[in-house]
Amino acid sequence: MSAYTLLSVPQRGDTVLVQINQHNGKTFANFRKWYPDGDVLKPTRQGVTIPLEALPELHKTLGAYLATIDPAPLTSR
Repeated sequence: MSAYTLLSVPQRGDTVLVQINQHNGKTFANFRKWYPDGDVLKPTRQGVTIPLEALPELHKTLGAYLATIDPAPLTSR
């Protein structure tokens, strides 16, 4: 299995990773919380796997949502 990390967000001692993974000839997006175990990050069961073909619809939907909100609260983190 191979993975390409798109986004890494620290969250309360853990890390949320957004990755593109390939497994058994299929490609999918994986949004998952990981925890540190020594020097290594290990995945938790908290997350979701989305088929790659669903990402354009997710992108469209997120874009439409973001167009309706004030971006200031998002950048103040």
